[in-house]
Amino acid sequence: MEPPEDREMELREHLAELRTRVIRSLISLLIFMGLYFYKSDELMYLYWNNILPGREMVAYSPTEPIVAKIVFSFFLAFITAYPHIMYEVYLFMKPGLYEHERKFMKTFIPLSYAFFLVGVGIAYFIILPKLYGAVAVEMLGAEPYLSIKKTLYNSLKICAALGLSMQLPVIAAIAVRIGLVSSKWLREKRLIIYLAVLILATNMSLDITGLSQIIVLAVFVVMYEVSIFVSSLAEK
Repeated sequence: MEPPEDREMELREHLAELRTRVIRSLISLLIFMGLYFYKSDELMYLYWNNILPGREMVAYSPTEPIVAKIVFSFFLAFITAYPHIMYEVYLFMKPGLYEHERKFMKTFIPLSYAFFLVGVGIAYFIILPKLYGAVAVEMLGAEPYLSIKKTLYNSLKICAALGLSMQLPVIAAIAVRIGLVSSKWLREKRLIIYLAVLILATNMSLDITGLSQIIVLAVFVVMYEVSIFVSSLAEK
């Protein structure tokens, strides 16, 4: 039995539909990016003061501040536009989905966004202040000055990594439902994946103490185990 709205479409129609969804997603992303860029000075100050209170922003090149503003604005815009982007993805997939698959997507897309925000919140409010508080400690009378661009790059990477880790149950459930993986495969590959995440976290982080890597890995392991449980339910 075919999905209720499923019909044969020419490649040209698929590409036209995809183009429409991509353009709409980009428009929302650019609108939010422009708004955040307009207020980037105030927003970056709030962000910086949370992870490095009392420390000045230091730029080592004339272009560094503007590049940092663009990256920061894009990250905030992506977080804000994420629900709309995922909705456009859903609309593109909708004609080929059965009714139960549509209900499944409508449930898990909001959950995916909520989990992503929780992960970013954990990184921003808990991990980053402790991490950069340890990195920026004055030693032997020498006060460290952290580049605004590198600090933003690395801190936003950690936020994104935690946000994506929190989405694992959603991603795993969807992957199982569409037949990409199985809960058995997730169980068998867990140690290899854990090692890969630890290596990635080590390369992404400035933390010489290993604290942030341990926290990122711990969150990932917990969410991965939850993913295995959720995926086993999705197979039933």
